[in-house]
Formats: sequence, C-alpha cells, structure tokens
Amino acid sequence: MQKKEVAESCFDLLHHSMVETFTAANRAHPERDLEQMGFTVGGKLAEKYVRDRTLFADELEVMTFLCKDFWTEVYGKQMDKLRTNHKGVFELQDHRFRAILRVSTGPEGNSLEAARKLLIFPCGVIRGALDCLGVVGTVRAD
Repeated sequence: MQKKEVAESCFDLLHHSMVETFTAANRAHPERDLEQMGFTVGGKLAEKYVRDRTLFADELEVMTFLCKDFWTEVYGKQMDKLRTNHKGVFELQDHRFRAILRVSTGPEGNSLEAARKLLIFPCGVIRGALDCLGVVGTVRAD
C-alpha cells in the first residue's frame, strides 16, 4: 500500500486555522470542542497504526510507542524525551514542536496564551491515542 503524505506546511496551516476558527467562533466551549476533535483524530490514527502490531505489555510500552512511532507518523519526528516516576505519571517532551515553533506575540502580545491554544488539539490527539490503546489518563501541556 502506497503511503500518502501531506506537506508539513499544509498540516501546520490546517492546525492553526482550526484553532483560530474554534476559538473565534461563538461556541459555548471552544477549547473542549477542539480537544474532543483531537481525541477523535488520535483514536482513529492509533487504531490505524497498531493494526498490525502485537499487543503492548504495559503502559510504558504504550508510551514508548506513542513517543517513537505514533508521534513520528503524525508530526514527522520522535518526541525528544519520555520520563516517568514509575507511579503512572509520564512526561513527554518535544522541544521543537512545529505547531508552536513560530508563535508570535501578535497584537495582544500574549504568546503564552497563543501557544496554549495551539496545544489543545495535540493534547486531544495524545489522549485519544492513549484511550484507544487502553490507557486512561489526563493530558496537559506545560
């Protein structure tokens, strides 16, 4: 089966446009809706990517798959770091995440708020993938 790819710039533009549309529209809960969309996308992508794999032995294997294989398929690179406290808390780090790499302050001058909005969808993608793989948890961006 031939692999189809989309230019990174098109994906970035789509992501930024989704965030802008969801947050600018008169929605009751724009952030929840954006996260839910990411959840749906992440679950469907995880189903596709694990179709021909053996089952995971534990949560650490799931997280390793998420950081290496899943993230590479979705964002074109592996996560930079995976840390755990061995008590069920995992920290995933991507130091050069494309979605927020070029965030500018804009007219309001709040780049932190702009970056936070851009991370809602990817957090949903991670949560959806985890849910599909049998791991229930909370995902947040810091």
